[in-house]
Amino acid sequence: MKILKPMLYATRLGMFLFLICQLLIFSSCDQYESWTNDPPEINTFTVPKEVRYGESVTLKVGAFDPENDELTYIWEVSAGALGAEQGTEIQWTAPALPDSEIAPDQTITVHVSIRDKGEETVSKSAAITVYSKSYRVAEALSGSYELVRTQLAGETTEAFGSMRLTTATFTREYQSDGAFFFGSYKLIEPFDAQKGTIYWFSDGNTEPIVSTYTWDGELLVLFWTATSTGHVYQKLN
Repeated sequence: MKILKPMLYATRLGMFLFLICQLLIFSSCDQYESWTNDPPEINTFTVPKEVRYGESVTLKVGAFDPENDELTYIWEVSAGALGAEQGTEIQWTAPALPDSEIAPDQTITVHVSIRDKGEETVSKSAAITVYSKSYRVAEALSGSYELVRTQLAGETTEAFGSMRLTTATFTREYQSDGAFFFGSYKLIEPFDAQKGTIYWFSDGNTEPIVSTYTWDGELLVLFWTATSTGHVYQKLN
């Protein structure tokens, strides 16, 4: 019996250590998975660079997970409205144009986070420029002009004057008769950088004076149908 006791103790100790090891193995499985779990990877991210005010577009993201985990996609934007906050493909509507109908460019940030079942996360962001086409046209037209020619009912007459345009206001002066006008103007769609219609609200009047314009980057031609009058301006800067 004295000879068997050490062997019995050794057996019991071995079984005890075996049970302890099994418990450690099972308890560390989750931790082991977290150690070996790789984060998702983004392979496509489709976001437009420019969007007009109020326009709706589709935002897309593509990703895969090395362990083939199910992925959760969460979207955020700094402005505008998301059709949904989760998914690989969502609709986003840019902010509406302000009441002035003319506004400078605005930068919107789009952010998407992708998480797998192991709580590993990858994210990506992009900037979208939201713009007003009328503002960009007005910006191109902005500057100081010198009146170089005036036509009345098809007859060219001598006239001298100047004009100053900003993105929202104007000043016009005619040296021939001392006339001076100031106020705001509005570009009417359809329009582009070369031609269109302008509503002039001079001296605080609420009723506009309507003219059309053609523009080649140097000469700006304004024509008032109501009076059959045309003015040709040379841009100075």
